Amino acid sequence: MDDFHKFLETTVTTQQDSIQAYEISTGKVWLKKASERHGLWLYTPLKWLAKIFNLGAMIPVPNQGGSAAIQCEFKRIQQLKVLGVSTPNVLALSQEGILLEDIGSQHQSKVKQLDQALASRKAKPEAQFLLFVQAIQAIQHIHLQDGYLSEAFARNILVDKQNQFSFIDFETDPLDVLSLHDCFVRDWLLFIFSTAYHFEVEQLTEASQIFHQALLAEPQVYKDIRKVGKRLNWVLRFKINKVGSDGKRIQRCVLFLRYLRDQAEAETT
Repeated sequence: MDDFHKFLETTVTTQQDSIQAYEISTGKVWLKKASERHGLWLYTPLKWLAKIFNLGAMIPVPNQGGSAAIQCEFKRIQQLKVLGVSTPNVLALSQEGILLEDIGSQHQSKVKQLDQALASRKAKPEAQFLLFVQAIQAIQHIHLQDGYLSEAFARNILVDKQNQFSFIDFETDPLDVLSLHDCFVRDWLLFIFSTAYHFEVEQLTEASQIFHQALLAEPQVYKDIRKVGKRLNWVLRFKINKVGSDGKRIQRCVLFLRYLRDQAEAETT
């Protein structure tokens, strides 16, 4: 038994949190233990939208928790690694937990969540848009190989100083409940929902134009994304942005989707 397995076996029994970072001799690692997971706050508005408008691709995929979630994480990481996608290296695995190498240690570079990276470039729109383009390209590269993510929120997309992207959080498998096509649609909807928020309202037209050009390579997926936008357009008649940060996220997301539809309609006239 190697040192990583020993560390996992001895630490997982005393760890209180479901996930925790450690510094060991080889660098920073993350230990996820088998435990019941609670729904994340970011799911709340998505559940609301999915239920009211019957949007299957936006339904949060159930996290089974416990050992099943740990084994799912391992399976999904390996699936994506086969496609050449940067995901955490698995150092040790058991029924009780999984030990993952920190992405920053893997890349030997500081990494940020895409959420943080977009926010830090707010004063430099050109740099912010460039990062947005590169993130879209990184996800599209996965889709073109028939790969998909688990939770494509900006917080689960990491970017290093060289703007290389990595992906984390794979305790769910959308393909368990969705078609591959809907997995693609879901990836993009979660991505839009968690990135449109970082653009000012007057920037959303340009951001949607960037997305429009990129998604022409996925015509059927793009068509279904626009359908979702059309179904949600009525939300803009209400001052939903006044209902805290969740309301503002929904407003920016729906605006973004409306501008996508406008882009497509402009090209057909």
